Amino acid sequence: MNRRFFLKFLLSVGLGAYFPKLTEAARFEQLHHPQNGYKSLNEVKFLRQIVTNDSRTSRTLMWQSDEEIKNIRLEFFLVGEEQANFSKVTSEYFEQVGKGNFIYFSELKNLKPESLYKFRIIADDKATSWQNLKTSGKNKFQMLVFSDSQCEHYEIWQKTADFANKNFPDAEIFLVNGDLVDNGQANYQWRLWYTSAAYLLSEKIFAPVMGNHECYSAKWLNCLPEGYLHHFKTPSNAEKNFDGYFYSFDYGSAHFFILNTQFLELENFQPKLKEIQNYWFRRDAANTNRAWKIVFMHKDIFDYGQNKFNDIAENFMPLFDELEIDLILTGHLHTYRNRGKIFAQKKSPQGPTYILCGRAGDQKYVEPHREIDEVSYKNLQKEPESFITLDIDEKNLTLTCYTVDGDILDKFTLRK
Repeated sequence: MNRRFFLKFLLSVGLGAYFPKLTEAARFEQLHHPQNGYKSLNEVKFLRQIVTNDSRTSRTLMWQSDEEIKNIRLEFFLVGEEQANFSKVTSEYFEQVGKGNFIYFSELKNLKPESLYKFRIIADDKATSWQNLKTSGKNKFQMLVFSDSQCEHYEIWQKTADFANKNFPDAEIFLVNGDLVDNGQANYQWRLWYTSAAYLLSEKIFAPVMGNHECYSAKWLNCLPEGYLHHFKTPSNAEKNFDGYFYSFDYGSAHFFILNTQFLELENFQPKLKEIQNYWFRRDAANTNRAWKIVFMHKDIFDYGQNKFNDIAENFMPLFDELEIDLILTGHLHTYRNRGKIFAQKKSPQGPTYILCGRAGDQKYVEPHREIDEVSYKNLQKEPESFITLDIDEKNLTLTCYTVDGDILDKFTLRK
């Protein structure tokens, strides 16, 4: 039974709860130990901290519940001052295939940079445990990068996420470069994704990237990415009708562009996506003063079957050259490749560095070795799951690719 048929079967017979809830409860147990005489607010699920335009002074907090939670509020304080503050909570109901969800979000503003806050969610006489929120600064930081966490069996994504979290506990932020789930409109897929990423989500900031699988309906037809857009309130791009499709943010000495490559899937729904995004990209790049300019986007620039650059490359690579982007990370092909520097679609000692991220989930593809690749896994048939660490300060950017076996597949440093 292939995974698409399996997903259709689950949805048709209403098995959104097919997977055991015990694992979900265990991995979020630390969330449900309140203090100060409160009862446990067990209704709160899948708490996440979403990146904002500037994580030095703001943070978006999101969570969800199966049933509506009345009289809900968010309490927070700066450690060392202990003065209670309360933030407005907004909620919305979103009906996904298989189940509906109440999704809540609250944006904290005017925070103190490089500081530790505590927050909790309260509803009447119930509360969650206190959670940590760390604001960023201008100093060196570490980011974890995953791609294609989509799975048929989500214990593989869980294994990858847990391995990275255990070995790099000081990473402040993590990103998944598209295709988070196998089907963006299936509720059970999101529940399994959140459960598998529970330890990563507990304190780290999350930056999502939309992939093509976020744009598939339960019948595997192209559709608007409603699941993705409801699950993540990303920084506004100020472009009407395109909020959430692409965005940017500052972190430390870097400016990150999160671009959308789903032109094919969205051409009947958002026909001006390419035009509007290109205009926004130029304007946004002109307004940043950070040392590093880094792009994440899901689909790759190269067609391995035809051994040539593709339509994604034709749209974006001239822009990357023009805007002097330092590093571009793509996904979609489920294999790690380092292409080095490319300028005007030719190998060059100057220009952007191109990295194709490997997979974090269980869906294996095998693309042939090509001359464009400077580093790839030797035995493509047996390439394991992998992830990337980015260590960034004002003068150095070090990228290291690790496999879940603990091996270093690639490592290099860019210098300003």
